[in-house]
Amino acid sequence: MTRALLGSLLGFWMVSDGLIHTTDTPDALLTVAERSDYRATARYAEVVDLLNRLARQSPLVRRSSLGVTFEGREIPMLIVADPPVESPADLRHTAGPDARLVVLAIGNIHAGEVDGKEALPMVVRELLATPHHPLLRDVVLLVAPIYNADGNERVSRDNRPGQVGPEEGMGIRENAQGLDLNRDFIKLEAPETRALVDVLKRWDPAIFIDTHTTNGCYHRYVITYETPKTPAGNQQLIEFARDEMMPEVSRGMLARYGVPSFVYGDFNRAHTRWDTYPCHARFGTSYVGLRNRISVLSEGYSYATYEQRVLGTRDFVKSILEYAAANKDRIRRLLADVDAATIAAGRAPDPAERVALQTEATAAPHRAVAAGYVEETRDGRVVSTGVPKDYEVELWTHFRGTLAVARPTGYYVPPSLEVVIDKLRQHGVAFELLTSPRDADVEVYRVDAVKSAAEPFQNHRLSTVQVTPRRERREIQAGWAFVTTAQPLGSLAVYLLEPRCEDGLTAWNYVDEHLAPGRDFPILRAAP
Repeated sequence: MTRALLGSLLGFWMVSDGLIHTTDTPDALLTVAERSDYRATARYAEVVDLLNRLARQSPLVRRSSLGVTFEGREIPMLIVADPPVESPADLRHTAGPDARLVVLAIGNIHAGEVDGKEALPMVVRELLATPHHPLLRDVVLLVAPIYNADGNERVSRDNRPGQVGPEEGMGIRENAQGLDLNRDFIKLEAPETRALVDVLKRWDPAIFIDTHTTNGCYHRYVITYETPKTPAGNQQLIEFARDEMMPEVSRGMLARYGVPSFVYGDFNRAHTRWDTYPCHARFGTSYVGLRNRISVLSEGYSYATYEQRVLGTRDFVKSILEYAAANKDRIRRLLADVDAATIAAGRAPDPAERVALQTEATAAPHRAVAAGYVEETRDGRVVSTGVPKDYEVELWTHFRGTLAVARPTGYYVPPSLEVVIDKLRQHGVAFELLTSPRDADVEVYRVDAVKSAAEPFQNHRLSTVQVTPRRERREIQAGWAFVTTAQPLGSLAVYLLEPRCEDGLTAWNYVDEHLAPGRDFPILRAAP
């Protein structure tokens, strides 16, 4: 759609029934991408200005804040609902068929990947263009288009050289601390991540959408996507999102908007495999799944035009919203069942049920045809010839545990591990501080070996620990924290606190000063 046509459409919007009404010029509600004919992307002040205009000009929008960045920039957020909603408290009085699903969508977690930053305000604008849009009867939409606001301001034409546009430049991958915000969801070291997790705790969105741009191979999909896949999470939730919801969303988007999509991945060199990224919960999509909620990674194809990526991301988010509205009762029941199952598993652990701590990728039970191109090597680089070619591939998009433990009823964390207790609090994992001594049957880990990674990663050298368990009776002193696994975040608690978890708090060095061969691991497992 051209800028002129968009402008003329905006000019016809009237003051009525929650429609946008504007005293500004029609261009005032266009994104920077649209106004520049897809040559540029918005700077921070331009995003804030556009979101403020949307909030001022529709009674269905509330201007809010997700949090504050490392450099002190507010992370703007819009709340879009009909009837309007100010806070989570406004949703607590509704239940049954009148209850609405909360959906949170963010853009720019990697500030060079700007598709979502431009697309998400378009989604809001289009929803508001229809009086009492039917989606807003069923969905409350939270939108934060410029999550990595600090990285966004470090604009250069040299950033992301393999990406097609915007030609006037874009931001950088990391935040102002030099942290990859999509590797921070366990350690929560960035203020942006802590703020986002606070929104997850307060609003409890049923669906989380995280918009990116690919770094990968040549293929013929405008959008690729991924869903929760950490085996420590609930298998019913994983299978629903991966095998039911997203294939239907993909089919619907192609039918309604003509946008092709496929599960996220890259071809191997022989084009016989399609490999996804690891399942660690340090990634936002996997982390939200471990919180028993649905999450979707959106990846615009970096070799598509900037306009195709932005509009494809817009249509992908709309397609997820359409699916959520059409299936809200089923989704609500699923999430309630998953929470109940997690609580029950912690209350009376089944010795046969194991929680995966270390994982490996495995092939899906079926092969698939992936749409690619004929490729050739030029000057030592593999490049696309532009000639379409389909490849039958194994989908290496599933994961299984290689090391797992029985779920305990809970964990005892000593007050000396204040940093661990603080991380539990930041994640929203429930615990109680003992006010008097307690005799308890516990499992104690004896540390056999500790190894630190040879290379630093995100300012850490990840630890790998080997342990031997034993059972004994102990008196747990007042001041210790007891973390029950009979809570909706019970699986996340196991993932965070087990010493051998490949991505838990021990791996991220939060227990390092207590790790030595021959010494007891300080966190105790409550024996059933």
